[in-house]
Amino acid sequence: MAEPDAAAPAGDQVGTTTPASGEDEPGALPLTGMTVVVTGAMSGQLAALSRNQMNELIERAGGRASSSVSAKTSLVVAGDNAGSKRAKAESLGVRIASPEEFAEMVAHLL
Repeated sequence: MAEPDAAAPAGDQVGTTTPASGEDEPGALPLTGMTVVVTGAMSGQLAALSRNQMNELIERAGGRASSSVSAKTSLVVAGDNAGSKRAKAESLGVRIASPEEFAEMVAHLL
């Protein structure tokens, strides 16, 4: 219980919490609620990342990484030689992003 005359720490307001340093506010992550499939060779800022690192990046951005395209897939990141996964995404009407577009979406996490 707080003392009646005690002042709240600077920046705090009753009923609010401040995220710890480095944490994003709920809902602020660019891929929240999305299932993302990565296929093909990445380019640009993503070229140096392994597939595991790409999956970790997706999860840090609030998404769920998947290895196969389905009707539940929200986004396919399609690099060079994407092949059948890109074709399946197109047939299902799933959004397709280039590695460069995806890098812009998650730029603050790179």
